[in-house]
Amino acid sequence: MLKITLQLGDKLLATYETDNDDLSIGRSASNDIRIDNLAVSSQHAKIRKVMNTYLIEDLKSTNGTFVNEKQIDRYELIDGDRVTIGKHSLLFSISGGSKKPPFDADKTMILDTEKQRELLDKNR
Repeated sequence: MLKITLQLGDKLLATYETDNDDLSIGRSASNDIRIDNLAVSSQHAKIRKVMNTYLIEDLKSTNGTFVNEKQIDRYELIDGDRVTIGKHSLLFSISGGSKKPPFDADKTMILDTEKQRELLDKNR
């Protein structure tokens, strides 16, 4: 079971618990996890369950997807990972989740905030 906690700063916005194999994240109302913010692309990222692991993939979003402050294209999530999309955070809790090191398979409107610049600077 996958549990996702959506936050804006310290404010809890929503909690999602699911066994679905595919989840979409973005600004559009058609997404499973909707983040209503202009810094978030309409179809920003996708989570896919593959066997007993969850992969998150950035869908060529304008402002990128970050896992534990590192920009990713595709990433295998492990229990406790924090995904940053715009100014929002998604905390992942995976029942029976893997603690093994993940593999890293490494861009709508340009976000220009201090946090975004800080994350991008760390990745240069």
